[in-house]
Amino acid sequence: MKKIYLILLVSLLFGFLNNESVAQDARFTQSYANPLRINPAIMAANRDIKFGLNYRSQWSFIEKGYKTYSFTAMYPIILKDEKGKVDIGVTGMNDKAGAFSTDDFALAIDYSKEISPNNNLCLSLIGGYAQTSIDVTNQTFDSQYLQGNFNANNPTNETNINSSVSNTDLGFGFLWFFNPNRKESKINAYMGIAGFHLNQPNQSLTDLEAKLPMRFSYQAGMKVFGNGKTDLSPAVRVNNQNGNLEPAAGLYANYHFNDNLVFVIGGWYRAHDATAIVVGFEHSNFTFGYSYDMISSGLNDAKNNVKAHEITLSVKFSKEKKAKTNMDDVEREILKNAKLYSNPIMSF
Repeated sequence: MKKIYLILLVSLLFGFLNNESVAQDARFTQSYANPLRINPAIMAANRDIKFGLNYRSQWSFIEKGYKTYSFTAMYPIILKDEKGKVDIGVTGMNDKAGAFSTDDFALAIDYSKEISPNNNLCLSLIGGYAQTSIDVTNQTFDSQYLQGNFNANNPTNETNINSSVSNTDLGFGFLWFFNPNRKESKINAYMGIAGFHLNQPNQSLTDLEAKLPMRFSYQAGMKVFGNGKTDLSPAVRVNNQNGNLEPAAGLYANYHFNDNLVFVIGGWYRAHDATAIVVGFEHSNFTFGYSYDMISSGLNDAKNNVKAHEITLSVKFSKEKKAKTNMDDVEREILKNAKLYSNPIMSF
């Protein structure tokens, strides 16, 4: 156990302290339940006030493995006179990896417009603030062992390390989606691209330089309507960060018990990494999802049963109900029709 933990700590420390960073972003299996971190322009397909929570745990056999907590909130604003739609979103995350911890907060805004019947384009900007810190209070170093005996008072002979470093972070998102009435078409579709860390913030905890590499995310998918009870949602996504290419393909099957309750089962395959199973349900006011990752990479050779668990929960409030008395007929009709349209972005 100590050996595995030491390997994890050293590998992370190397990435933060050396002048060539190997730091990577946290990954989510249920990435569409955390939309601002895969593509903030996804907000354009949302018509409700929405709040979401995410929790992910992996490498749990290590005392201080990876644990990630995140929060998302989205608020849509329908513009009058068919001028389009503006969305405002906020997201926060705490990502713990051994002795390292990253806290960040970001604000996103987008503008979307229907450019032709059922074809929509959206551009989004996102900016935030992040702090990376390290806790070395319980760490030991070789130089503190003399003749096989450990003494915490012995000097570590290590380079001076700052306890934390803070940076601003900038990104963008672009999305096209085709979202007709279910009666008009059997298919909804979407395609997008997003970029993060465009300013490549320096995460070094020393005086050296350790820039966080830019990450680009590509997404595409569709929803195929079935016989009224069952829908299929295939999707692909690709992350590229510092030459680390992560392609993934997923498929969801949605079974409609009634207008207010949908059961979802599906999975994702991430090349050279893991296969994940996802189950959950979507109610008219909230969504719940659980995923279980089965690691297929070489990490499983180092320790048996390397798994990851992820839980997502979101709550939404319809703007149509909230604003019945003060919205005009145009906005009410847009929101009414939006409920008939199948959202092209999977809930989880």
